[in-house]
Formats: sequence, structure tokens, C-alpha cells
Amino acid sequence: MRFRSSVLAVLAALIIPAASPAGDAAKAVPAVAADRAPAVAAPKPGMRRFMVVRTFPAGALDGLDAAGKKEVNTTNSSKAVRWVYSYANADKTKTFCIYEGPSEQAIREAASANKIPVDYVVEIPVVLSPR
Repeated sequence: MRFRSSVLAVLAALIIPAASPAGDAAKAVPAVAADRAPAVAAPKPGMRRFMVVRTFPAGALDGLDAAGKKEVNTTNSSKAVRWVYSYANADKTKTFCIYEGPSEQAIREAASANKIPVDYVVEIPVVLSPR
């Protein structure tokens, strides 16, 4: 089975905690409170699921509030795109976002209309569960 190495790195970062030598325990980054990822039903017919990886400048996501999210969702819906949920690294400079839409192009158009960056997009047609 062949995987794109960048996809494996993203998936590994999401599910495999980094190993650190015992001497680094005192330097460990404090845990960040996080919401649990919701269980998500399969996309509706005609829709596909994508992971969008983004890089933001430090502090860019600090002002994202309910009004900002509503504006993003309104713009997305005009492109038939739905933001399912996102993961972020501790300093909120990198996000891994799950979207549903009719095509990668629609996902990219929604991001452009929202003026948010896209590093790359990967279609994720198969969901693997540990159970």
C-alpha cells in the first residue's frame, strides 16, 4: 500500500504522541484543553470529505469568535461546502480541517472567498476506526 509521505506525517502527528527522552520531561509543554472530535456521519450523496491543512501567522486565530465562524460558514455554504471541524496545534499556527464539498476546487474556492490560507488539500474517502 502506498501513501503520500505528507499525508502519513499529518496522520501520525494527529494520533501518535511524540516520544521524548526522560530528561525532557521537565521541559514538556503543558497540555492544552481541547474539545473532543465529534462523531460525524458520512457525507450526503454527491459530497466528498477532505482534509485541509493550513498555516497561519502566530495570533491569527485568536480573534476567531462565533460571528467569524458564522461568516465563514455562510461563505462556505455559497460554494456548497461544509466545515465539519478542525484540529489545531498548541500555538494555533497550523490547522487540520475536515470539510465536505462536491470537489477539491469548491473547497479551495470557499477558502479563497474566506481569505484563509490552504497549504494543501487531501481527499479522505475512507474512515478508519480503531474499534
